[in-house]
Amino acid sequence: MTERSSAAQLTQSPSSAAPDLPPFPEAGDLPGHLRWQAASCGDRSPLYRELLRGAAADVDANGPAATLLAPYAADPAAGLRLMAALHHLVLDGALPELAPYYPSVGGDGSPDEAWRVVRQVLAEHADRVAAALSAPVQTNESGRAAVLYAGLLVLAYRTGLPIRLLEIGASAGLNLRADRFGYRTAAGLCGDPDSPLVLDEPWQGPVPVPLRTPVRVVERRGSDPAPLDPADPGHRRRLEALVWADQPERLERLRAAIAVAERVPASVEPVSDTVSWLGDRLAESAAGTLTVVWHSVIKGYVDPDVWRGVEALLTDVGEDATGHAPLARLGFELEADEHGQPRFEARLTLWPEGRTHLLGTANGHGTPFVWAS
Repeated sequence: MTERSSAAQLTQSPSSAAPDLPPFPEAGDLPGHLRWQAASCGDRSPLYRELLRGAAADVDANGPAATLLAPYAADPAAGLRLMAALHHLVLDGALPELAPYYPSVGGDGSPDEAWRVVRQVLAEHADRVAAALSAPVQTNESGRAAVLYAGLLVLAYRTGLPIRLLEIGASAGLNLRADRFGYRTAAGLCGDPDSPLVLDEPWQGPVPVPLRTPVRVVERRGSDPAPLDPADPGHRRRLEALVWADQPERLERLRAAIAVAERVPASVEPVSDTVSWLGDRLAESAAGTLTVVWHSVIKGYVDPDVWRGVEALLTDVGEDATGHAPLARLGFELEADEHGQPRFEARLTLWPEGRTHLLGTANGHGTPFVWAS
């Protein structure tokens, strides 16, 4: 999703880490945002933690990072933008001096030593890095399919209907194929057993419905202001660059999801007016199908007025839904728990009943998904 406006969801961090984070910086505090993002990386990404710390100090010292990031000073995703730009160039083989520090290309060098080399790259290859920085941060994490498929299982069990799946902020649309991934649990394998992508132990806690519940997706459509096409080699490389370089398991997962996309068609449309697009799609609902509107980790990226329009539209259409053509909303977003602490929650609403309940929680990357008790 590239329809950005703010902040809090840029962490991509697990809910367990959120209470240890410092207060979120004020808008425009570039070094503060870099340090905050470094803290959110924690032990899950030592490389990015150290690089973001180094970038923050360099901005304070008015070094090359300050010059390169100045156009993005108001963007709370500036740190992730820089990490993706560097990773893109490393994956392309354009920065061989960085390869020894990037596990995604076989490097095993110390993260503590990486910033010195990166700072030199920023100074000597500023034009190359600046060009790569222009690409926006995209939300496309195939691990969140664990959350989506959990919701689809519950909805399929409750309604028994085939599903029209609509995704807001779909990016490359990889998770529109969630039913064509495999999900291996202690109780067995569900989803597609022959899928190139199998998520191991994607859930924690008792699954409230039978794992063998058939999930039949008959339509897959998404929207995004600037969608990526998994069939385009340049777009595939962009998706790879957005994966944190010292989390190779996520890179393998992404590449497997792209292999699924090659088998399973899905439409992701470039959209400037999300509310109108969604309204048109909802008007196409047909008797005998369940329409599911899915979104994940985009709420904080969308203009608040646009988001209010989405909420109002879903409520209005939901009030007219029937048991023969029900509507569901499954959202996975950063919310505040009962103690006011941030965590990623999956919430499910099914109309015509219209009741919303907590389906479960997960870290920002989606696995493991913890079923609500």
